[in-house]
Amino acid sequence: MDALTVAGKPENVDRARAHALLAYLADVPVAILVANNGARYVDVNRHAVQLTGYTRAELTKMQLADLTPNPNRRLGQRLWRAFLRRGRMEGRYALCRKNGAIVETTYVAIANVLPGVHVSALIPTRPTPRPPRRPGTSRRAK
Repeated sequence: MDALTVAGKPENVDRARAHALLAYLADVPVAILVANNGARYVDVNRHAVQLTGYTRAELTKMQLADLTPNPNRRLGQRLWRAFLRRGRMEGRYALCRKNGAIVETTYVAIANVLPGVHVSALIPTRPTPRPPRRPGTSRRAK
């Protein structure tokens, strides 16, 4: 079983721990995804929602493999197992957005920030594409 078990449901503890952790990290301006031992996301911040294009509710029903482009899924699973053994990993990772676009990210991941709770922080290596402007609109100088 993952972490502690509450009423036979370890995901309840994972979600509570993840939520408390994310509250602490709320103002960090990078995508934060919190996962359990099974690589299932138990909480995410608003920057993760923006980066992936999925809602928070959708992301918390997903696993790492769901955001990994098809050709890289086996590698992603191997990297997850290596990450849990090592306790920390960093590098580049391709992420598949909801619209199918692939975003290259740079990440740092730390295992067991709380028992059975793992945190990944990601930033796109290039800016995430924005929707095109409507004709006749202009950008204001900041």
